[in-house]
Amino acid sequence: MLRPAGLVLLVLTLAAPAQAQTADDVVALNLRSKGGEKWQGITSVKMSGRMSSQGMELPMTVYARRPNHTRQELDVKGAKLVQAFDGTTGWIVNPLAGSETPQEMPAPLVQMMRNTADFDGPLVNYKQKGHAIELVGRDKVGETDVHHLKITLKSGDVQHSYLDATTGVELKKTQEVDLGTGEQQTLETRMSDYRPVNGVMVAHAITQLMNGKPVADMTIDRVEFNASDVQDSLFRMPAR
Repeated sequence: MLRPAGLVLLVLTLAAPAQAQTADDVVALNLRSKGGEKWQGITSVKMSGRMSSQGMELPMTVYARRPNHTRQELDVKGAKLVQAFDGTTGWIVNPLAGSETPQEMPAPLVQMMRNTADFDGPLVNYKQKGHAIELVGRDKVGETDVHHLKITLKSGDVQHSYLDATTGVELKKTQEVDLGTGEQQTLETRMSDYRPVNGVMVAHAITQLMNGKPVADMTIDRVEFNASDVQDSLFRMPAR
């Protein structure tokens, strides 16, 4: 039988509030959702699929390589539209503008690419990178409970990330961007249809909205890690 003192102690223990969750707890949950050590062994990603925008469905290939290289290709009626970042230079090939000559991106677009090209994302080793993270609190994305993180990058730019409170995967992120017009706009990216690929959870459906209006839906059909054709040269701007 419990003595009265023991009973009081038990009641107090049950009534004590759970330890408050911290931003680092949420970050750790997200890193586990990426596959932990398995993710650290990945040096490059190649994803192929389709992008739907303005009534068109376009074949799409996305490449990324450590530490901060990225390239996206769209097949537009047989012409290849390319935008890429090699860690320093952002460049684009836009045959729809009447030229297949690579052109450097305007400075605001280069800054946006720099902010999003981190292979691991801003959460991994965020302190070493000079970023700051604040746990804003609980929120919802649709019917799903999420942790809302405010991420202030070393550059001073701010992103908001919404992570599934149970699994830790990122369901939404928002940021203010300048697309070269001098005006700030709100870019929102929603991720869903997560599936395991070699032990790593990868979103296979991505929707982007600009100022609340849908602009593109992306469907990923195939994901390859450490593909042999994803080399540094793929991201460098060709000679003009």
